[in-house]
Amino acid sequence: MAEAHVFGVVAGTLAEPRIAYLKHDAKVGAEVIDRLGTLDPTLIFRYSGVCENSACGQFDNGRCGLGHRILEQLMPVVDTLPSCQIRATCRWHQEQGDAICLRCPQVMTRVPPDQTQLRAAARRPDADRLPPAAMVG
Repeated sequence: MAEAHVFGVVAGTLAEPRIAYLKHDAKVGAEVIDRLGTLDPTLIFRYSGVCENSACGQFDNGRCGLGHRILEQLMPVVDTLPSCQIRATCRWHQEQGDAICLRCPQVMTRVPPDQTQLRAAARRPDADRLPPAAMVG
């Protein structure tokens, strides 16, 4: 993702992972990646990037289809707004309002196979009809 940066770390449990939001922007450099060894950084960190609009496979009808599906398909996991450093520039928040923030702590950059509800929400309804390259984003 263009200009991606870390704004959270995956915490919680394997069954119910939750994002621990960072107070400040963090850059994950080569030395941090090297220390992770074989661990995939997208399973450990929550990333944010600049919205690519129609260049993204999740963009649908002039909005982020992913944020819309998360709001519709996932239940809130917190009852107060998380302390989030990107809310002022977050496309999901701009389009979906505070309700998306109550669901956000369960969203991971890369969704593990056992997270079936989140995996279903992340999947575009027309995914079976798209070439694999269209799903990047």
